[in-house]
Amino acid sequence: MRISTGMIFDAGRNSMMRQSADLVHTQQQLSSGLRVLRPSDDPIAAARALEVTQSKSVNTQFQTNQGYAKGALASLESTLGSITEILTDVRTRAVEAGNGAFSDSEHRAIATDLEAQFNALLGIANVKDATGDYQFAGYQSAQPAFSVGVSGEVIYEGDAGERAMQVGSTRVMPVAEPGSKVFMADPATGESQVFGAISQFIAALRDPASDKGAAVSQAIGDMDAALENVSTIRASVGSRMVELDALGELAAAHDQQYAETLSQLQDLDYNEAISRFTQQQTILEAAQQSYVRVTGLSLFNLLS
Repeated sequence: MRISTGMIFDAGRNSMMRQSADLVHTQQQLSSGLRVLRPSDDPIAAARALEVTQSKSVNTQFQTNQGYAKGALASLESTLGSITEILTDVRTRAVEAGNGAFSDSEHRAIATDLEAQFNALLGIANVKDATGDYQFAGYQSAQPAFSVGVSGEVIYEGDAGERAMQVGSTRVMPVAEPGSKVFMADPATGESQVFGAISQFIAALRDPASDKGAAVSQAIGDMDAALENVSTIRASVGSRMVELDALGELAAAHDQQYAETLSQLQDLDYNEAISRFTQQQTILEAAQQSYVRVTGLSLFNLLS
């Protein structure tokens, strides 16, 4: 087969283009620090890296959700603590009211103080969380959780829903408690037993004809039940916060594992790449010089 001058030119040019492309590719690897710049560099590693990257992204979202959940539960715990303080104070005042030497005016003074506690507790029952949602309204978080009826009864207006977040691949964690549970609302009427008990005790203290001993005994029993209920809920919230800490540690470990796997799949061996770059540069320079000589000789033959 006869080799023409044009074929010599094309072969030399194509060779230098390939060598230049290889050199540029190595430069890109060195500048990015990555061995796999495109799937064709290593199809298996590229596919695996994509899977790991997606898993890492999901894990990062879980970590974000865990942060939100921790904040929501911390807020709930703080609110439940305030409720506990008020219920404890109401119980303490009930014990004081059991003093047989107290006059009607002293009982009315306690009733006035308890009315302030009642209003404070109602304010807490309708508190909003950091996102602007009513904390105890269940899924009906855009509206107040409790309202006051025509007879002064406190009615739960929310539902039994427990707002939750996905904090792990298999864990959806409740981050709120419905007010019906916290304030012991009657399932049939929605009336809060906690507020009802305080209201009834206030009325008994203001009524000179009421049996103060029976009212005090009833109030103490009601507050004990309310405090036990809130204590149980707080224990559940605390266990969820402990669980979040464990999930956070696990997610951090997974994140580290994903990072190490991606490094193994994608990161460049700089020593090998620099050696390869130097070799490619030398080969390209030699090819360029050879091309100049060959093309110059071919042109001389053509002119002669």
